[in-house]
This record gives sequence, structure tokens and C-alpha cells, in this order.
Amino acid sequence: MEKLANILKDEIPVVPETDDQTEKDLKVVELTQWEHNDELCKNYILNGLADDLYDYYNSDNKTAKQVWNALKKKYDTEEAGVKKYVVSCFLKYQMIDDKSVEAQSHEIQKIAHEIISKGMSLDEQFQIVVIIDKLPPAWEDFKNSLKHKTKEFSLESLITHLRIEEESRKQDQKDEVLLVANNKKKKFIGSVLKQNGKQLKNPNKNFTLKTNNKNGNPPKVPIIRKQG
Repeated sequence: MEKLANILKDEIPVVPETDDQTEKDLKVVELTQWEHNDELCKNYILNGLADDLYDYYNSDNKTAKQVWNALKKKYDTEEAGVKKYVVSCFLKYQMIDDKSVEAQSHEIQKIAHEIISKGMSLDEQFQIVVIIDKLPPAWEDFKNSLKHKTKEFSLESLITHLRIEEESRKQDQKDEVLLVANNKKKKFIGSVLKQNGKQLKNPNKNFTLKTNNKNGNPPKVPIIRKQG
């Protein structure tokens, strides 16, 4: 394996044009061995590729080193593109009000970890500042309060602060909804009682008890006579 790896570093042996046949023969043997190792190394590289790439890079006139350098250039270019894309995602990410702030913070952390896995360094305090700066519009006051803190805190501590604040906001929303519901209920009950009160007020208003007849005399009470 070491010999194969050296193929990627060593230059092709050149058979000198010399009258010294011994030296010439040695170089021929060296070249033959090199060509054998080069073929093994190239096949080892090609066998690790997908079929379409295998067909593209499998050429008799290319050495293992040439194939390796071509692949390295290809993947280095792609890797650079991936790095730019990941960094762009990290910088452009913006939180929204309709989604959990804690969950969105974890998404930013995942992108940060991907950046680090690509070999780029990312300071923890920088990550903290980025997350704070990306808090949604409804969190503007809380964002400003965090920015004005003079003492540095860890990323884990920031996530804890965000979780507590988010839970507090959820509870406030529940209390507000409950308060509105209670107020509506009170208004409804008050409205019903008011309507019922109007219906029950002076129910005998239009009823007049007749106490006199046409002549102004009290009505006659019929006399019932006992028989027998």
C-alpha cells in the first residue's frame, strides 16, 4: 500500500540515453515496476468511484497521479462550493414569529456544526451574537436586553434563557386568552340579565282592574239566595 501511495508523489522514471547498459537496464526495470504499481494504484482509485465517474476517468493514457489530481480538483471545487453554501445559509437564516424560537435556535446550531465539520472555525461567542441578532421581530425588547448584558454567557445558557422566555410568553398568551374569554362570558351574562329584566319589569303595565260601571257605581255583586 505504501508503494502505491508513493506513486502519487514520485515522478515517472526516465530511461537515460547512455552507453552504460547496466544503468540503462536498471532504469528499465525501475520503469517497468513503476508502471505496474501505477496501474494497480489507478485501478484502486477507479474502483472506489461510481460507474459514470469510472468510465469518465478510466483512460489508458492517464497515470494514477493524473487521475488523482483531477478528482482532487473536482472535489476541492465542490467542497468549496458546499462551504460557501453552508456559510450563506448560516448568515441568511432569519427567525420568524410563527415558529418556536428554541427550535429555530437549534437549527442555527446545526448549520454552525456543519460549518465546523467542514474545517472552518466558528467561535462560540460569535454563534451567540448571531442567534441573538436573528431573534424574530416580536422578541425585539428581549433581544436588546440580551445585547446589553456585559457578562459573557455560554451557548447552552443562551438556549436556556430563550426556553424560559418562550415558556413565559406562552403562559402569558394563555392567561390573556382566558381573560378575554371570561370578559366575553361576563358581557354575555350581563346582556341576558338585562334583556330578561326588561321583559319582567312591570308585567301588569297594560292591565287595568275595572272597579266602577258606566254610571260610576261599583259593580253589583250577585246575591245568592238559599233555597228551602
